Amino acid sequence: MKESIDLRQLRYFLAVSEELNFSRAAIRLHISQPPLSRQIKKLEEQLGADLFVRTKQSVVLTKAGQAFVPEVRKTLEQAQKAISVAQAARTEVNRRFLVGYTTVFDRSAIPDVLDELQVAFQSWRITTNGKRSISLVQEIKAGRMDAAFIGLHTEIKGLVSETVFEEPLIVALPAVHPLAQKSVVGFDDLCKEPMFWFERRLNPGFYDYCQAFFSRIHFKPSVVPEPQDHHVLLGLIAEGRGFALISKSLEKLVREGVVFKELVKAQDKLSMGIAVVYSPSNQSPVLRKFLELVRSKKNQAF
Repeated sequence: MKESIDLRQLRYFLAVSEELNFSRAAIRLHISQPPLSRQIKKLEEQLGADLFVRTKQSVVLTKAGQAFVPEVRKTLEQAQKAISVAQAARTEVNRRFLVGYTTVFDRSAIPDVLDELQVAFQSWRITTNGKRSISLVQEIKAGRMDAAFIGLHTEIKGLVSETVFEEPLIVALPAVHPLAQKSVVGFDDLCKEPMFWFERRLNPGFYDYCQAFFSRIHFKPSVVPEPQDHHVLLGLIAEGRGFALISKSLEKLVREGVVFKELVKAQDKLSMGIAVVYSPSNQSPVLRKFLELVRSKKNQAF
């Protein structure tokens, strides 16, 4: 054979062999009859054998055609299998499950479920990305992230939220500050001290929650810009530039020159917490397992 036989010719042959009628085969293949006849004639020339006996009344397979049918079926089935395997492999390579986490908390406060998740879904690439809560929400809404651990009180309209844990805020003070000698610190003690605080645009929901609390207790701090990096923040506190209200889990970030103090207990306490958020339209089997693992560890210390 001077020319190779392509899969299209084999599909055409199989359709005619099953219909034993060129008109019906053409309709089944969504083509007109003349090109179908030309391709069958070309196939026969390439094989050097007639595959059909054609008369005005019927189309009958020759012995060569009869012998060719099962082999063509095998060839087409194998070709489809090869295509499916390649597509499946491509899909597995591209399977990714992305979990975000808020940088407001120490990473140790985030439920550690990713190793178990990776074992359950070994063909998936499980990855993480740390950002501010508002950015994580935007990523999920845009479909670029599957789930995220965010700070409570963040605006999440359109998403599902499940609280993982909640904890009080504590005070980070310069070690040389007179208040560092107290066992607990009250907001009255802090009213004249510079406080590191974030801009509302970074997390409107939590900002408004805190401002409402400050208003209720008549606390009007002198605010200085808060750096996004906690290590930088603690460095500035150690230099005596001000104090900060931080999540209790950040006590684990030991920094020379900084002490952490509990706030005076009150009925109306100021708190932070972590919630896991996700889109209700996300039907990923990995998300279902991820949520199952998170719920099993809810309220535990990580």
